[in-house]
Amino acid sequence: MKNILEVEGLSKDFIPPLSFGELIKLDLKRGMPARALRDVSFSLEPGKILGVLGPNGAGKTTLLKIIATLILPDKGSVSINGYRLGNDDEKIKSIVGLVCPQERSFYWRLTGRQNLEFFAAMHGLTNVQARLKELFDIFRINYQDKRFDRLSSGMKQKFALIRGLLHDPRLLLLDEPTKSLDYTAALDLRGFIKENMAKKGKTVVFATHNMDEALDFCDLFMILNQGKLRAFGTLEELRGQTGRPGAALGEIFVRLSKT
Repeated sequence: MKNILEVEGLSKDFIPPLSFGELIKLDLKRGMPARALRDVSFSLEPGKILGVLGPNGAGKTTLLKIIATLILPDKGSVSINGYRLGNDDEKIKSIVGLVCPQERSFYWRLTGRQNLEFFAAMHGLTNVQARLKELFDIFRINYQDKRFDRLSSGMKQKFALIRGLLHDPRLLLLDEPTKSLDYTAALDLRGFIKENMAKKGKTVVFATHNMDEALDFCDLFMILNQGKLRAFGTLEELRGQTGRPGAALGEIFVRLSKT
């Protein structure tokens, strides 16, 4: 089966920004670059759900943003459904959905519905009302006509999820999507992805700190730490790497993230 996602030798450094004090003193020397990703390579078949696990600062968000064309890598390549990052970015955007926590790109004076209609127009989508109704029903939303700035963080997160799903992406990238959701909403999200995406050949990359959620939700697991790929595979394959049959995912994570 042809891979939908191929990542080869991905590396990314970030130069620390100058502080206010350094600017005042005209001390324009930059600190040492922070290495976000170090030679990361993996591939993913259609219909799989990949859980990306790692501590804060491991490189999870950087990896997702590179795949979504928001950040360019310093080294390496990314291919999505045959399209190459840096050459076919508009085509990649048409088949990839990204959902990040603390979404700030919504217009707070517009309603939730008006925001989504605007984003649909940005994607070139027409006749989106049926799609919106379907997604409002799935996420149990009955407040779509309230101003966005009057919604709770969990309500806003639901609209961020719908934004990522509007164009029915072939590859969905989720960065801690259930962080602000209540228990029922998180179940609805996982159920929708399992039934309406994975079973239809869509692919999901899911970054999370929640081991129980990852274990319930994902087919494959990636462990990142300090920008390095420490492990990749099924739960049984990861257990084989630790030499501990029956080990819990949390135990595997602790052991392999230190290697």
